Amino acid sequence: LMLSGHVIGISMTSAPTSQVYVYLTDKPVKVDHLYVTISQMAFHMEGSGNTTWVTCGLTEATFDLTQLVNTSQLAAQCSLTNGTYNIIRLYVTGVQAVVNGQTYNCTLPSGRFEVQLGPSPIVVNGTSYDVTVDFGAVNSVVITGNGKCIVVPVIHTSVKKHP
Repeated sequence: LMLSGHVIGISMTSAPTSQVYVYLTDKPVKVDHLYVTISQMAFHMEGSGNTTWVTCGLTEATFDLTQLVNTSQLAAQCSLTNGTYNIIRLYVTGVQAVVNGQTYNCTLPSGRFEVQLGPSPIVVNGTSYDVTVDFGAVNSVVITGNGKCIVVPVIHTSVKKHP
């Protein structure tokens, strides 16, 4: 299952902006399907306390992470003003796992994925970047004895300059 919805870029202000392309990927699976619905993405601007988050224009989209093994899918193209960004946050409105044909509505304890950007922050100053978010979520699905589903992913990012 690929991106359902449209990716929309936003214009922040007249300040210079750079493009950051966000891709999703995952590792080999223990579930048949893992559908994750993302409603919003935001980047944290370092040096501004914990209050400055720059959001990306994004139409709510559902991704089947099992289809992103050994590949990636563009999820959003974000316009960020010049600055240093250290965290990406993905707001999740729903997670469903399909295991042996059985569909489970899963709980994501925090309701969002939040992860540091690579080993060091990205400095946006006219340079465009590709940020790949590797969920590791398909191997972090727990089906309890009473039929509840919990997803506790170990998420990593990689960052490189956009070609």
